[in-house]
Amino acid sequence: MRKLVCLLIAVCLAGAASAESARSSAADTDFVRKASSGNLTEIALGKLASDQASSDDVKKYAARMVADHTQANEKLGKLAGSKGIQIATAPDVAQQQDIDRLKGLDGAAFDRAYSDLMVRSHKLTTGLYDLEASKGEDVEIRAFARDALPVLREHEKLADSLPPF
Repeated sequence: MRKLVCLLIAVCLAGAASAESARSSAADTDFVRKASSGNLTEIALGKLASDQASSDDVKKYAARMVADHTQANEKLGKLAGSKGIQIATAPDVAQQQDIDRLKGLDGAAFDRAYSDLMVRSHKLTTGLYDLEASKGEDVEIRAFARDALPVLREHEKLADSLPPF
């Protein structure tokens, strides 16, 4: 009887630990989805800027976004794959609306809208990565977020320094 009670307690504790793991894993999985979706958005917008921007500063910034976010998404994809997490395959609905809105602009109007969007989106992205770096449950995903923060902060600083259009 005593063995049966111990076994039942062990099963209950394991179930509780598994449920706790699933909850924390959901937050890390959500981060991966949002981060990869954000990377895809930055890449799409950067490519759009190479065609539609009139400012050399904007084009240079956009090329940096394409390169850095492509590299980040490759790293994130490998990490996520090792954990059985599916990364985003496209920007989310709101991000796609931003891309579509900018597709209709060119020249100085595009430069202004793109620069404004980069400032806003990088502030949000930095916040997302800060949260994961400090509260993420998965050690490797938390480290990925922490390691990416200096580049994201630099992106935010560069976006803030783009000339007003």
